[in-house]
Amino acid sequence: MQLHLFPIYQLLWLFFIYAFLGWCTEVAYAALDTGKLVNRGFLNGPLCPIYGCGMAAVLTLLLPLQDNLLILFAGGMLLTTLIELVGGWALKTLFHTTWWDYSDKPFNLGGYICLEFSILWGIGATIMVRVVHPVVMKLVLAIPHKIGLAMLGSMTALFVVDLLATLRVVAGLERDLSELDRIAEALRKGSDRLTEKVGGAALQADEKLDESKETLEAGKLALEIQVDTAKDELLQRQAELQARYDMLRAELTDTRLFSTRGARRLLRAFPRMENLRHTGRLSELREKLEKLELGGRNKAA
Repeated sequence: MQLHLFPIYQLLWLFFIYAFLGWCTEVAYAALDTGKLVNRGFLNGPLCPIYGCGMAAVLTLLLPLQDNLLILFAGGMLLTTLIELVGGWALKTLFHTTWWDYSDKPFNLGGYICLEFSILWGIGATIMVRVVHPVVMKLVLAIPHKIGLAMLGSMTALFVVDLLATLRVVAGLERDLSELDRIAEALRKGSDRLTEKVGGAALQADEKLDESKETLEAGKLALEIQVDTAKDELLQRQAELQARYDMLRAELTDTRLFSTRGARRLLRAFPRMENLRHTGRLSELREKLEKLELGGRNKAA
């Protein structure tokens, strides 16, 4: 099979251009679907790397076949679907998180891919190769080489920094979700211990009913003091854990323009994202975020 091998300079330009166009597509699709403007990219900047990689692969493999529409469509559909499948699997394996889910679509495979979007990718790849790419290529070739190199250097540096920052956010989100689960479990165990203490006190008091009144009164007093002390300690510990839980969740759903960990953006960008290790926790945070944003809009109104 004949390949169309681009020079590295041109390949990098095509990656960034198509990653940007892919980001525009995702934002436009989300706006039409939800009526909201949301940065739907994995990164903070206006790039969707999977689109850049996908189009680089499509052009390299299929550009020589552009005159055959049927092969171009079938090849584009298969290639982009494979990239989506591998990308979804890799993200799930690396981050234990599903970033998109086609499980509700017919003819899907593991929720990673589905027939409906595969056909759309095939149509999109055909249009991009036959209509958009000639224009993009003319634009790339029109850029003076030295200026183009300087621009590529700057964009590559920004891309690497953005990628590292996003990976740090994802790692921090995983750590925070683990902390939320740990605190929630500690709160549950604290409630169980408190129940056991109160129930045990009642049983001990019942066992002493046959003893003398003075002994019973003294025992009951000592027991009440012991239970109250243990109860106060447990309640204080629970209050501390609850405060930590609320503070951490507030950080993750911070409605400021730039949240401390960037988790807010990811929650909005991927409304179907779910963490496999912390089932339901992301949904809980997303609901909290939506309530906070709704409250903010109501105040502004």
